Amino acid sequence: MQGTLYDGATAFPHSVQAEVRDGGLDLSMDTGWSDRVAGNVLKRIEVSKTAIRLGRTDMPGWRLILPADAAPQLASLLGREERYGRWIDRIGLLPALAAFGAVAAATVAIGYLAPQWVAPHVPRSWERNLGDAIVGDFGDNRCRNPEGQRALEAMAERIEPGVTKGPDAIRIAALDIEMFNAAALPGGHIVVFKNAITETYEPDELAGIVAHEIAHVRRRHVTEALIRELGIGALIRLFAGNIGANAEQLVALSYTREAETEADTDAIAMLRRAGISPKPTAELFDRLAEGEGSGFGAEFLNSHPLTGGRAKRFRATFDSRARYRPALDQKQWDALFNVCSQVAPSRK
Repeated sequence: MQGTLYDGATAFPHSVQAEVRDGGLDLSMDTGWSDRVAGNVLKRIEVSKTAIRLGRTDMPGWRLILPADAAPQLASLLGREERYGRWIDRIGLLPALAAFGAVAAATVAIGYLAPQWVAPHVPRSWERNLGDAIVGDFGDNRCRNPEGQRALEAMAERIEPGVTKGPDAIRIAALDIEMFNAAALPGGHIVVFKNAITETYEPDELAGIVAHEIAHVRRRHVTEALIRELGIGALIRLFAGNIGANAEQLVALSYTREAETEADTDAIAMLRRAGISPKPTAELFDRLAEGEGSGFGAEFLNSHPLTGGRAKRFRATFDSRARYRPALDQKQWDALFNVCSQVAPSRK
């Protein structure tokens, strides 16, 4: 078969005869020149409808161009043409695509489930240290009115007796930041932003939010979210390093739909045991949904999306025959309203 050879030393094309024989390629020219190229150093560079371009692994600039109809002869020397990659060509394109799909599905499943598997095994001491660092990073933004702080802790105790005591105590704090939100943090911390206190109409509305965050802490949803959003390696570095300005980013962690539903279910159960009406929480969710486009509670909705009838689930558990009592009395509610101020005028 006739071909064109570029010998790699000059740019001049040479007309050659090529013949596949005994595991190699014999080349010759009319001038009497000849050469033999071992099959194990030959490689396909390009295959088109009109030509096949070959190269040599031991001579980078060497090229041999043969007509496309030489493919059957070269197949015995070079093997089948690899169109997609070695293992794909061995099993075929469609089986390879199916394999890729299976691997992708498995990767997504593991990525979704791994946080649930790993979170229970993260040492609580790591979480506590990280949570302490996050809360400490807010510095002067922490509200320090003693009477208001006692009222906030009293609300948590009213929702779940003993929750602020013992080795697994939840520590709850108010932050003097103009934002309607509350967040569970690693290590049993909960922070409630100022507007979530001052823009709720009654203590039972806030109680539903606090109960929801307690549920996130108890179920270790915070660590799951950290693993899901940061990855296990980054999470370990976070536990070991200085979180610095990451505090506000970590407060904005988002949870899966399943985790949000679990937290709502647990919150409803806590309110029922405590004899606190769930109806005000439902009304708060209604207001948040109505104000979604106006900016009211935007931060809360980003981290706690109002998925499929959250207000309806709380409202459905209201029992008109039950004897509910407020999460806080009026004096405590006034104190909590002013938790971020030094002076505590009466709440109106």
